[in-house]
Amino acid sequence: MTETINIRSVKVFFMLVVALFMLSFTGTAVSGETGETELVIKVAGTLVDVNLDDGKVVIREVAGKTTALAAESGEALSGFDVGDHVVIEYTSDMMIKSITKKGKSRE
Repeated sequence: MTETINIRSVKVFFMLVVALFMLSFTGTAVSGETGETELVIKVAGTLVDVNLDDGKVVIREVAGKTTALAAESGEALSGFDVGDHVVIEYTSDMMIKSITKKGKSRE
């Protein structure tokens, strides 16, 4: 009977060790993924507001939806004005990755 208990204890112990070992790799994999696969959204539309002081813009998409976005700095937005047709790529945290002018609105 004592041999059975010892064998069960050893099996449970090793299963626990294996489970903890696997969990340690899972934590490493999750922490290593940050920043590698970032969702980038691309929109085209017309700038309806450009604020160089705080680095923010508002774009009205073709479908009429407006979206407020931020740049790293106002300098990144220099040369852009209200009414410009642009294509903007931004991240899920609403930060502009790139902005390209495609023309001027005729409104």
